[in-house]
Amino acid sequence: MNRPLPLLAEPKRSAWFRAGAAAAIVAMSAGLTACSGAGGSGSADASATSKVTIGENADAAPNGYDPMLYSAGQFNFFAGLYDSLFVTDATGAVKPSLVSSFTSSKDNKTLTLKLRSGVSFTDGSKLTAALVKQNLDRRSDSTLAAYGQISKTGSSAITNIATPDSSTVVISWAQPQANGGSALADEPGVIVGSKGLANPSSLKTAPDGSGPYTLATSGTTRGSSYTLTKNTKAWNAKAFPYSTVVFKVITNPQALANAVASGQVDLAGQLDGTTLGVVKGKKTLTQVGGTIVGFPVADKLGKTNPAFAKVAVRQALSYAIDRATVVKDLHPGAKATAQLFPSTAVGFDPALNTAYAYNPAKAKQLLASAGYPNGFTIKLTVLGSPTNDEIAVQQQWAKVGVKLAFVTATSTDAVFAAAQTQPLLFGPFSIGSNPAGFVAGVVYGGFMNLQHATDPKIQAALGGALGATGAAQKTALTQLNAAITNDGWYIPIYESFNYFGYDAKKVAKPALYANYGQIVLSSVKPAS
Repeated sequence: MNRPLPLLAEPKRSAWFRAGAAAAIVAMSAGLTACSGAGGSGSADASATSKVTIGENADAAPNGYDPMLYSAGQFNFFAGLYDSLFVTDATGAVKPSLVSSFTSSKDNKTLTLKLRSGVSFTDGSKLTAALVKQNLDRRSDSTLAAYGQISKTGSSAITNIATPDSSTVVISWAQPQANGGSALADEPGVIVGSKGLANPSSLKTAPDGSGPYTLATSGTTRGSSYTLTKNTKAWNAKAFPYSTVVFKVITNPQALANAVASGQVDLAGQLDGTTLGVVKGKKTLTQVGGTIVGFPVADKLGKTNPAFAKVAVRQALSYAIDRATVVKDLHPGAKATAQLFPSTAVGFDPALNTAYAYNPAKAKQLLASAGYPNGFTIKLTVLGSPTNDEIAVQQQWAKVGVKLAFVTATSTDAVFAAAQTQPLLFGPFSIGSNPAGFVAGVVYGGFMNLQHATDPKIQAALGGALGATGAAQKTALTQLNAAITNDGWYIPIYESFNYFGYDAKKVAKPALYANYGQIVLSSVKPAS
């Protein structure tokens, strides 16, 4: 077996990556520059070929086939079964998909959508303005993670949806949205057929979409393998060249790398950096940056652990992490960071890394001032066994009196449930170059804030970032990054890279979503 290259060492990918990673698809995109488009991020007509197999490091549909239960990390899978109002391409630009054209009012308070004609769902229903409204009206359901940003308390809250005719939808925003389509891109903008809406429980076992593929019962085993077969009647079928797409779930990092190297799968994303030596020389590797590894604080109210209601406690945990040592010992190719925004993102501030440099003495002072001079205990659910990163932080926090106790989960469902029962989560999250959408859809309005904590500074800065452009937007993004860091809503450790392996003899180099490091499904094509 080839020895992994030490400079490529990366974290074991947790189940949280699938959920987080994002939601950054609703990111402040550079795009929405055109008011009409062909839809999707696919190419021109390509003749269908047989089959492609994609390796996944986590279950793409752990809670069934209702796409609204998830955030952006699942969209590369659901993009085959469903269509969205808008989609994000590999450059981070947002383009219309089920929308044929759109206009925004001068004050950016309303967005008018013209819908594409001739779109049918697997249940036989048609795309209409009424159906879009019925879908978006589900945003009041707090269990639907994809709708966090446009929910009543979200940063892109929708106050009203009008349907003046069968092909027109007029959306009114609570606050100005300079790039309103970004809030309806990919997962949040997915449209479910009428029967699926009438009976959402049916989506637990079968999808109801208008996408280029349908789910095949034969060859599909939940949690193991999902087989999608071509829907030749789909409006954008020609943009997806394969007649069959198989998503194979391989959660063990070594096994996933072996599957790429041996040809068991044609391509796979989110490869663990410690296993890249297995793939290198046998298959082609590519990478994308912008991934922050760390601890999202799920409980800012102290409901599951009273200590977390104190900002000083959350700050203390940040000061108590020796990030430079973690990077040096475990991830020499990564970058230590104390902030959520990646180093290439607008709003990144080097001063924050200096301000929150390792300082155990200050951590102890903050804990004492918050009423915890002897520290306290934190429970953290892990899938299987804790990662080396989690163990390293456990040892560092112990030096300031904080005990990190690991709770072993045997399923991804249990890991997801921990967001409501424990104060911390852990994982790598692909935030990309435009992190405002990640904050809006995940940190503030999504599964990292299921208790609906509020913060005036974060909310104000986020509103500015989403409602402005140019210099004003840059200022708001910088303020947003600082507010999240100072209030301890996210406790980062380092910035890393996501690695993808593929068989260049069989498939062309896939495009990767710039905002959250997932494969653009329509870009998966046979090698030329």
